[in-house]
Amino acid sequence: WPAAAAAGAEVAKAWRVVNADHVEVAWRIRSIQLFSDDACAEPLDSTPNVTGRAFASEAADMTGADYAFALRTPRGWESVDPCPPGACHFGFEFADASVAVRCALLQQGEDGFHAGAVTLQRGDAGSAGTWADIVTWRGVSDGRAKMALACPARPVVDNAEVAACRNEDDRSQECPVQCQAGFGALEPRLRCLNGVWYAPECLPIGSLLRLAARAPQLIKPYWVVLDVALYRSPDCTDVIRMDGTPISSGEFVIKYANYHPTNVWDGDASTSWASKTPCEPGGCYLGFHFKNPPDAIGCVRIEHPEGRQYAATEVSVETLGATGWERLSEVVVRLLPVAKEEL
Repeated sequence: WPAAAAAGAEVAKAWRVVNADHVEVAWRIRSIQLFSDDACAEPLDSTPNVTGRAFASEAADMTGADYAFALRTPRGWESVDPCPPGACHFGFEFADASVAVRCALLQQGEDGFHAGAVTLQRGDAGSAGTWADIVTWRGVSDGRAKMALACPARPVVDNAEVAACRNEDDRSQECPVQCQAGFGALEPRLRCLNGVWYAPECLPIGSLLRLAARAPQLIKPYWVVLDVALYRSPDCTDVIRMDGTPISSGEFVIKYANYHPTNVWDGDASTSWASKTPCEPGGCYLGFHFKNPPDAIGCVRIEHPEGRQYAATEVSVETLGATGWERLSEVVVRLLPVAKEEL
């Protein structure tokens, strides 16, 4: 059982989360964990029918509140109807003792099935059916999200110095980050949002490379790339050996096919990467995280499928600099197949 609540912490036997904004289709909670500390390191034992009872608004068929606490099943709980703000709830009542809930790890559904704002409430022991708001977390993403009542101790950022932080409230801080010489970060700031720290990585300059679609104005329904190769020479000779990890802005996901960015670096034009969404200029990219940055990049060859629907007509080559992405305008970019009007 968790340690006693910290002095001044709100305690109660019953706790619940309530949607604080509109859920269009149905509120889906795949799983939830409750913690007694702001770092989400000390889980509360919330086992339905053992340490207490799970409860929620009316559930859709084949779902239930108990399932969301069973972390090994994907069934979870789903509301039977759409949820206007404040209309749906999900919670747990502990049987033996009042506890303090300081952090929640929540896995919701996707668009239409998740609440972008969630209120944590405790039951009022002195008045049955009365609930007191503890906090409302806003800007909550779909899928998996961690949320706490306060920012825990500030983390260390490797290869960097962190300046004094600006505090907006107990759950929001922002701290400028200065990477050490020879290192850079895509977003040089340390942020605490909804009580959770998000730290930048200060990586060796040149260790990240991305190829970003800049034209046409819209590639729809997705940008598709079959193969990519990098060369040291501007005439596309002296190929660079790829040692590291492919990266991208996200890939299209379908049950029976694989469009992971690994596919563009395998030398096999029968495999491909497809962007997660339609692409506006600069919105979609694929690239590479090198274990050791190449000494030079002179040419990039990008192979698209036949036709123009899925192809970019302009691609920028960018590398990690001291303060973010820097364009390598001198690199030659060869887009294949060559458009007929360019012959």
